[in-house]
Amino acid sequence: MTAHTPLLNGINPPGNSFVVRDLKIVYMSVTKAACTSLRWMIADLAGEDLDMFPRTLGAQQSRLMTIHGARWRWQRTPQLGQLAPEELAEISVDNGWFVFAVVRDPWSRIWSAWQSKFLVRHNYYEGYRDEPWYPSVATSQEQVIKDFRTFLEARPWLSDPQLSTDVHFLPQVVSVRPQGVNYSRIYDLRDLGTLFDDLKAHLASVGRPVQELYVPRANETPLPLIPAVLADGVADIILELYADDFTAFGDRWDRDELMRGDASWTDDAIASAAYQTTANERINDLSKQARDFRKQLRHAKAEVRNLRRELELVHDAQARRPSARVRRRAARVRHELAGRLRSRRVER
Repeated sequence: MTAHTPLLNGINPPGNSFVVRDLKIVYMSVTKAACTSLRWMIADLAGEDLDMFPRTLGAQQSRLMTIHGARWRWQRTPQLGQLAPEELAEISVDNGWFVFAVVRDPWSRIWSAWQSKFLVRHNYYEGYRDEPWYPSVATSQEQVIKDFRTFLEARPWLSDPQLSTDVHFLPQVVSVRPQGVNYSRIYDLRDLGTLFDDLKAHLASVGRPVQELYVPRANETPLPLIPAVLADGVADIILELYADDFTAFGDRWDRDELMRGDASWTDDAIASAAYQTTANERINDLSKQARDFRKQLRHAKAEVRNLRRELELVHDAQARRPSARVRRRAARVRHELAGRLRSRRVER
């Protein structure tokens, strides 16, 4: 048997992996790099029950965002770490597997992450409200840009225990592991068309040709990146913060291209951001209440189970306990037996 290049180069199987066994696909998910759309695509190809994902009590702002809920809802798409060692050993580009990830320029990626998770409060931490870098509800372009810069300068994900493990703010190399995984290709976000063409060719090679892929578009960031966001040294701050990404993939990205966008946001865009913030805060409120109700329901069900067990014990005890008539009869029998025994001892 010809030796093949292993999938992993001395690293543990990544948890952000999605394996479609019968189609020989491995997708390594990267947050804020079309991961919502790509997860739906993978779920559809794997034959997952797509209606399962919206059945969640999470604070996702739309049905499309529920694809990021609990991983147990994925019944047909395991992680690499859930495979048997011999099955994992057979996954290789040399064996006809299509292994891919998608990355994005760090300038627009951190802007999208901050806007989604903090500015519009999409399903995120409320425990930071008193931090000086926590943004206000959007009221003007100047205020939003100032709040973003304050966040970058504070760099809370480098010190805060919770944020320090949040891949939304970590370099993409943490998720992609370019030296630890042998990919078919690592695509850039701008090259999704090429990715889809390559994936269709792969599907045809494994006997599953498709005309169209299911790739719904989800955009939870109402304010597009404009040159003003990166002005006054902000672009250089990001360049420093994500040096590892620029070292690994930097030849793909052109800062000047990003600086050629629209000059400003419309008043409607600012209003939309403010509306999303207040709406998401209410969604978070309702989600917390729903989780509390579910917790109360679990406790109530546990109490019902305990009461039923106690009731069964009482019934069993009553069933084993003889009636008064039987007890009287047993007493007479015991008395008669005792009398006979005494008589026999006297006779002896």
